[in-house]
Amino acid sequence: MLKDYKCNEGKAGDYILALNCGSSSAKFNLFTICGQNRLEPYIQGIASEIGNSSSKLKYSFNGEKHEIVQPINSHREALMLIFEEFYRHGISTGSIRAVGHRTVHGGEKYRGSVLVDKKVMETLRSLVSIAPLHNPPNITGIEEAMKLLPGIPQVAVFDTAFHSSLPDYAFRYAIPDDWYFKYGVRKYGFHGTSHMYVSKRAAKALGIPYNEFCCITAHLGNGCSITKICRGKSVDTSMGFTPLEGVVMGTRSGDIDPALIEHVAREISTRDPGVDEAEAYRKVMHALNKESGLKALGCTNMMQDLRQRALNGDEAARLAIKIYAYRIAKYIASYWATMPCCHAIVFTAGVGENEGYVRKEILSFLENLKIVVDEEKNAIRGEEIIIGSSNAIAGSPLSIMVVPTNEEIVIGYDALYIGFLSSPVPEVYPFEY
Repeated sequence: MLKDYKCNEGKAGDYILALNCGSSSAKFNLFTICGQNRLEPYIQGIASEIGNSSSKLKYSFNGEKHEIVQPINSHREALMLIFEEFYRHGISTGSIRAVGHRTVHGGEKYRGSVLVDKKVMETLRSLVSIAPLHNPPNITGIEEAMKLLPGIPQVAVFDTAFHSSLPDYAFRYAIPDDWYFKYGVRKYGFHGTSHMYVSKRAAKALGIPYNEFCCITAHLGNGCSITKICRGKSVDTSMGFTPLEGVVMGTRSGDIDPALIEHVAREISTRDPGVDEAEAYRKVMHALNKESGLKALGCTNMMQDLRQRALNGDEAARLAIKIYAYRIAKYIASYWATMPCCHAIVFTAGVGENEGYVRKEILSFLENLKIVVDEEKNAIRGEEIIIGSSNAIAGSPLSIMVVPTNEEIVIGYDALYIGFLSSPVPEVYPFEY
């Protein structure tokens, strides 16, 4: 029997902390545990530019925004500053019952969130070779939280876990078997926590049981991914072995001909004798991850700037958005054509939630679906709403939806159940009812 808490008023209660540590940031959400084990947001914020002279801590509490500008030299210092602010608002770290950590890569081993122990940490370190950009700061966050909060359960929540249901014909690449069996090269997919959350919210909004729900979710932020969900399971997704595969993103190229990597690296080393082949290769990979996508096409990865320039007649911005929208529409169309049915197309994340102009551009390429967009609703930003529909397939209505993502609440609930209540995560989360 799960413990049922009376909702506290925030001072002497029980709390769950969700952490998302990047290479130079530590995003956090502190939740208070309320009746029937529901979580309510209490304090949320981010320590940014860690290790730089411009480091700062920004957070919201009781409707007020706070900002502290001071040197933050490490993730440990960031967490110490966050905990000091908790204490200033009357919250002891001793009242934090569990900590959930966004962990990007769980490989094939972890198909769900897990309580962190020595063996889990060893496995996470072994996965650094296939997630060198993402797992190291996640591991650092876990290690520092364990030191600063000794004895408090730590739970790893994996971006890849929701995609562990991909069938082999979707996750295998047409490459030598050794690459998969020896080196683990396959499609893993990312943004899984977001895709799971928004699909569950969409099913609830449409009144369809999740185990019957089929949809396509489009997580469009600086990183972008599209996921095909059938009967509540991820069955295909656009990101692959790394987050570089898939659609055009803010600074990532998305799908390209792999042969161009060797070609461009050779050109760089030939034209610049001071650059050897290894350095040229590193330059190409850096460009594909950090200098490509919208940033390359339109000179910025800020969609609101591109949209305004496009509306003002800037041809480069217009083309950048067209390419971005077309690549996304191609993925949506290919997924839709291979589904038993599709109840909804769901947009989420920064661009997906707030850029009606871009949503309409994407939908305009899906001509055969004959989607009707409600212009007034499509102009609304950041709300859970149905913005359009299609009846192109008789007896199979399609809703076009916007659902703001909330990965932190999923991380919080997984930490609550696994870390504090020592219970399996329920099939139905409290945010679904």
